Amino acid sequence: MIKHPLAHYIEAEIPDYAGHPLINALPPINSPQETAKKLNRYPTVGDSEKKLPGHIRRHAMMRILDQFLYPTKSHLQLEQMLSSMIRRGYLSRNIADASHQRNLDTVGYTDFKSASRNAGNESLVSSVIGCSGTGKSTAVEAILSCYPQVIYHPDYQHTQLVWLKVECPHDGSVRHLCINFFRAVDDALGTDYQQLFVKSRSSAESMLGDVARVVALHSVGLLAIDEIQHLEKSKSGGSQKMLNFFVTLTNVIKVPVLFIGAPKALDLFTPTMRSARRAAQFGSLNWNRFERSDKPEQDAEWERFIKRLWKLQWFEAPTPLTEPMKDLFWEFTQGIPHVAVSLFYLCQTRAVMARREVIDQLLVEKVFNEELSLIHPMIKALRSGRKEQILAYADLDIPTDTIRASGIHVADPELPHTSTEPQQASKAQQLIDMLMQMGIGSDIAPVVAEQAIEEKPDEDLLGLVAHIRALQEKPTPKQVSKKAVAKPAKPVYLKNDLRLVRQSSGTETYSKFQEMGVVIRLDSFL
Repeated sequence: MIKHPLAHYIEAEIPDYAGHPLINALPPINSPQETAKKLNRYPTVGDSEKKLPGHIRRHAMMRILDQFLYPTKSHLQLEQMLSSMIRRGYLSRNIADASHQRNLDTVGYTDFKSASRNAGNESLVSSVIGCSGTGKSTAVEAILSCYPQVIYHPDYQHTQLVWLKVECPHDGSVRHLCINFFRAVDDALGTDYQQLFVKSRSSAESMLGDVARVVALHSVGLLAIDEIQHLEKSKSGGSQKMLNFFVTLTNVIKVPVLFIGAPKALDLFTPTMRSARRAAQFGSLNWNRFERSDKPEQDAEWERFIKRLWKLQWFEAPTPLTEPMKDLFWEFTQGIPHVAVSLFYLCQTRAVMARREVIDQLLVEKVFNEELSLIHPMIKALRSGRKEQILAYADLDIPTDTIRASGIHVADPELPHTSTEPQQASKAQQLIDMLMQMGIGSDIAPVVAEQAIEEKPDEDLLGLVAHIRALQEKPTPKQVSKKAVAKPAKPVYLKNDLRLVRQSSGTETYSKFQEMGVVIRLDSFL
């Protein structure tokens, strides 16, 4: 029998939450500063570990993979969104009120099969959509871990399940998703719902009703569905059936639902404008790759991320981070955090095993080419910036025009969440239409319009068009290869660096190498 944490009630922060045990048993609402402190994960690098043999040291280096989390503005925005969803979802489910039992009885008699056909759009639903490797699932798990998953209320003899994260099966099966739900509940509560409700003859429709009753019985505060794009594989309208069921859950039981998925999941929300609104009730987050600043004096989140990651070196003489090295890591990772962390870890392990504790360009290129060859086509597509190449990979990136067509508001990760001004949206669309009439392609026009509005936010449409034409008329500079114009980096010398031993004469250099033991005379062994 699992012993769950007992409820400890705090004073309600706002009058709306007063007298709601399910809300008042939650931790206090965090400020952005408190959230950043709680989410920040930075592994320790012990000085004694730097002297260990390479085959042992590489085990310590694995902390980079599972103990490093750099909180960004997107993390802070997501935490505020989930905090609001959980608390607002509990407002109409007060276990201290006499209506609570009546609500449970209502759920017990609700026909969810028919109700899901008429699912409304006033649901507590949101989504986090982003390409693979950006850390969206890790971010959701890190934020949810700040809340106790289970709280027991002795005064009400009620077990509260604050959050539940369920992964959508790869085959998109509604039945298997229900099984995953019961398994996740059993793991959290120590119950046996899977054995009780999952039978060989159990249909998906019957299990959906059981899912709803378990959600209501344990006051689930947030239901997070990960890898939602797998529903696209579901046959016979299963994906729409499942989405309608989740909307019905939020309408009847008022449980918030968070969809987490790759860009392919947008296809599930775009058939109608109503379904698009369902996926953005609390603001839909575009959890994309890091962006890189064009201005060297300004550090974008990519620069801050790579600087923080680079300090995690298990070398006695750490390799400094240079601008050419930052350029190289950007070239090979395109701002995808998971790829950057993996590349950095693999470079270190290879360096210590080779007993050459330095990360240089040759090593990074070799590791990328030999150990990350599977992702070369995806990185090449992102590097090209061409829409047709990026769309060839369903979980790679989110096309701007797809987001616009879906009607889903995408939050800017650099700014606090605000709704888009209708006037700005109208101005951008009018400019795009004018550019297309001028002969600019439909795939280029949105990018050009966005850049022009960003550079000249106060200009009217005619002024923006004039600005774009002026840019077009500028002579195109002769392209020179990056290697030809790149300034050589200032050399960083290590202890006993052979570059310092080199003499003007080859004979003298050879003699110096012999003195240091770098060159061995083979005739003594013959």
